[in-house]
Amino acid sequence: MTMCVREKRGFSFLLGGASFAALLGALDSASAEPFTLLPDISIGAATAPAPKKKPEPGVIGSDSVSSTAYAADARGLDLASGGGGSNPIRGISWLPSVDAPAIDPYGLANLPGGNKGIRIRGEVSQHGNSIGTVEGLPLSGINPGPGVTWLIDNENLSKIVLRQGPMPSDVNSYFTAGGSFDSRLRWPAEKFGGEISQSVGSFSFLRTFARIDSGEILNGTTKLFVSGSFTDADKWRGSGKDPQGKSGFAVGIDTKPVDGLEAKFFVAKSSFDQHSYQGLNYQQASNLGAFRRYDFAAYPGPTTASQINYYGYNLQHFDSWTAFGNIAIEVDKTTRFVFKPYYFREDGYYLDGQNNGRIRKWIIDHDMWGVVSELQTRVLDTDAKLGFWHGVQNPPGPPTAWEVFAPNAGGGLINPSWAILGKQTAPHVFDSAYGIASRDFGPLHVEAGARYIWERMAGIDAYNSTGIGDVPYDTALALSSGVIANRSVKPFTIGTFLPFGALTYRLTDDLLLKFSGGGGYGGPGYDAWPVFQQNSATFLAKGITADQFWHSMKPETSTQLDLGLRWSFDGAYGSGYVEPTIYYSRNHNKLVSYDPGIGTQYGANVGESQNYGAQAVVHYSPLESVGLFASLGYQRAEFVEDLPLLPGASAANYWSTRVKGKQLPDVPYFISTIGGDLRIEEFTITPILHIVGSRAGDTSGYQPLAGYSTFDLTVKYEHKIDWGTVTASVTCMNMFDTAYIGQISSGYYQQTSANGIYYPGAPRTVLAKVGFKF
Repeated sequence: MTMCVREKRGFSFLLGGASFAALLGALDSASAEPFTLLPDISIGAATAPAPKKKPEPGVIGSDSVSSTAYAADARGLDLASGGGGSNPIRGISWLPSVDAPAIDPYGLANLPGGNKGIRIRGEVSQHGNSIGTVEGLPLSGINPGPGVTWLIDNENLSKIVLRQGPMPSDVNSYFTAGGSFDSRLRWPAEKFGGEISQSVGSFSFLRTFARIDSGEILNGTTKLFVSGSFTDADKWRGSGKDPQGKSGFAVGIDTKPVDGLEAKFFVAKSSFDQHSYQGLNYQQASNLGAFRRYDFAAYPGPTTASQINYYGYNLQHFDSWTAFGNIAIEVDKTTRFVFKPYYFREDGYYLDGQNNGRIRKWIIDHDMWGVVSELQTRVLDTDAKLGFWHGVQNPPGPPTAWEVFAPNAGGGLINPSWAILGKQTAPHVFDSAYGIASRDFGPLHVEAGARYIWERMAGIDAYNSTGIGDVPYDTALALSSGVIANRSVKPFTIGTFLPFGALTYRLTDDLLLKFSGGGGYGGPGYDAWPVFQQNSATFLAKGITADQFWHSMKPETSTQLDLGLRWSFDGAYGSGYVEPTIYYSRNHNKLVSYDPGIGTQYGANVGESQNYGAQAVVHYSPLESVGLFASLGYQRAEFVEDLPLLPGASAANYWSTRVKGKQLPDVPYFISTIGGDLRIEEFTITPILHIVGSRAGDTSGYQPLAGYSTFDLTVKYEHKIDWGTVTASVTCMNMFDTAYIGQISSGYYQQTSANGIYYPGAPRTVLAKVGFKF
């Protein structure tokens, strides 16, 4: 089976731990008022401190005045994501302290499972896109599937806001310890208009996008847009497609039927098929001259080992859609209620070869829904917000259905059975109550807030799957002989209090000092469920039932501090700004997958670590037509304690847990980006150099990887005519065809030479795009 502004239009620079995101934009810093340095592309701080203004009455801006926040706008997203048209993780990959290297040139490859390939200040997101939101809503949450990551086209986004360090209390991301980013929609325009674009590129890449805006209709009360896209490409290594005819559409509506009421609604759907990329082991990763294009085989082959590596057995298929709303009811000029209901649905599966010679079909059919409710007001010169988020998520996450098959040389799958057959008895529920307030005291701006989050773990019954063949999931449950009590788990609740505080002091009109502190929340070890199901005999022999093991989960927490400075200048020798930030974070109960002496490896919330570093962004525009940018970042993420051991653990277990002082895997010490933007009449030339320092794929440093740099060059032409604007661009990514390891599929701990965790970065790729907008 095969399934497949500032009027000086310079260029903005942004820099960071991983690099500046979309590089050509205005790197503005977090502040009360957007800092429109360069309208074309913003790649820096989400908001900036320039003219000092109070927030709009009754509303605390979602971009905090004092926290560390950055933004990538539409052009920046397009550049950073490789032109693939969707992927917010790649879209923010050039923002400070973000490391999100590409598996493929166009940012369209989805790595099966929970690791989607993003680290912020060295912290990895281990449970899918669980740190990403859309319009402040945590749509797809803890999800081993693609979720919303490839659901919304970049053209339908106005920007993505990234928050790092101490998190404002009104950020409703599932997890915040490693940062959070929010995709902001480009809602319907006030005037009738539309756009269409066509892209072609290396590896048979083809993408078409079209959108039309109605303008104001129904007596000026309503606006809407409709868009659609189609994307197709070959894999750059190995056989197969990435993606295979990805299609999708979106509809957005903004209506004000009566005074004091505004309602926005958004619906999007996408069909997502692709063949997966194979990871390399360390020996292969150390010899990219021979293994850079190594991938799954084009044919099954005669042996079991060759059959599980057949590309037709390693693929994914998903249909996803979402619908949500934003309903605001204005009570008076300073008070309003906001309700944001949401729903997300995903149906599909991963097919992948296993080391035991079997082909696993990981069935992922689930939905999530919830609502965020807020009271926003202004009292005694203080902006205040009180809110509550209720979210329900139905597994998988963790998996409840793994069907396995034996492969054969003809490309077929035989001898079906069920490796995991479970049924949810209670959903996974998040509840969060929060409040935040801000006020100015002369040159001092103060923010304070708090959030309490309750997480109710799912209840799951394990079913006996003996003798059940290749039948639908519901039929398999019906055919089961019953529930296995000692492999089933009951729901339970954990909770954490998260304070937040921030100060911003304006030393001079051009100099701003910022400090923030707060608590962060990270993911428990949900993999406890599948690990126990696959190793139940080992755990039960130790007297540990699944429910006891399940109840051992704890939330990761962190205490975070940020101190920053922003100096802006504008004089005879040009304009720009310099913004350095230093940070520190102490992290508790980090999820570490290892064997403490029980006889099998599993994830446990036992790690103790710290993160510290410095990052700076600098932008300088000496002329109206020239913008220069550069970024430097230094980061450390290291264990501060050894991992705990069980009595009787072996010497090998002992030495593998001596990790104190060790840098976390896949965290480069240095990262930087430099570049510029040169405008010559209707042409814009943009070179970008991205540099990543050396790092290691394991905790002990026995699998080191050399640093690398890539160079991208974009030439864009833009011509206005009476009835619209014509654009054309050519981009050469990785122009010098640097061979390097990009993404490493590891968590906070990696001590063995595991197979398949290293993914080569994309090769030289040329992309051409033409578009028309009216």
